[in-house]
Amino acid sequence: MGAKSHKPSKAQAELVPNQLKDLPIALTAEECRGKTYIVTGANGGLGYEATKHLVRLEAAKVIIGVRNAEAGKAAKSTIEAETNRKDKIEVWDLDLASYGSVKAFAKKVESLERIDALVLNAGALISAWEVKEGNESNITINVMSNFLLAVSVLPHLQAIAKQHEIKPHLVFVGSVGGLFTGEQVKKFSKTDILDDLNDQAKWKRDMPDRYTVSKFLEHIATRELAALVPVSESGVVINVVDPGMCKTNLTRNVSFFDRIKGWLAKAAMGRTAEMGSRTLIHGIAASEESHGKYLTACEIREDHIPEWMTDESGKVLQKQIWTELAERLDKIQPGVVAAIIQN
Repeated sequence: MGAKSHKPSKAQAELVPNQLKDLPIALTAEECRGKTYIVTGANGGLGYEATKHLVRLEAAKVIIGVRNAEAGKAAKSTIEAETNRKDKIEVWDLDLASYGSVKAFAKKVESLERIDALVLNAGALISAWEVKEGNESNITINVMSNFLLAVSVLPHLQAIAKQHEIKPHLVFVGSVGGLFTGEQVKKFSKTDILDDLNDQAKWKRDMPDRYTVSKFLEHIATRELAALVPVSESGVVINVVDPGMCKTNLTRNVSFFDRIKGWLAKAAMGRTAEMGSRTLIHGIAASEESHGKYLTACEIREDHIPEWMTDESGKVLQKQIWTELAERLDKIQPGVVAAIIQN
């Protein structure tokens, strides 16, 4: 299914020069002042650096969603000390391996009077086959839980957009690797793709590619979600950001050999976490034109999307994946998908 073309994409051709760009910081203090942001996975790496930017740029409040509360508190203390801005960060518990935790976080988000952006940065790269909430863990954490959180809070974001006459942003942090999964996508079943991806006998040997497959699913489902809730109706801008290859601890759960390979690649062309975080800031700052689009190196680059994702078979695959995802989300929380369309 899909992925018929073997032609190198622009994303592949421009990968190295893209990595080496000096990226801008797309927001100013004037644009951030008085605003409220939520960044998940922010006790380290990209989320931490994005939070530091937002606090330094005089945001009124930055909520960080973290799995490890102590690490979150430490991040809060360090950022507030370095920026000399106290009591601007709130630390909220969020464990994407638990749907209960995601639901609790979403319920808490509904108590906020204003949200200017929700950055879905939290994720995991797990190379060993593990099952969380009935799915292989990369799928649960990177796909199911991020979309459960997104669709749960979208009605509130839509209400905020109308009440405050603003356009909140919902930013999914993806990966360029999701665009390079053509060979894996060829192995997808014709029906019940998400169920098939839980077939350990079929997929365990492909675990080195499972993270990028999860990011492909996240990317293509985001495109369909954005199509279902256009900005003209929802008032919410939804986009997908590729932070590039960054020197973070994302690969801490992979094998020693793969960590060595990753270290060598990052040494050659990896961005610092701070430089990579600028792509998240760009996702927050991007105009309505970015809705449903792919952002990389602080630019909208739809030309980087491979043809097999956008041709007729790609469109069919996109709708199928969204339909399967929506059905699963509705089982986790009945009515959650219908609510975003009704609003």
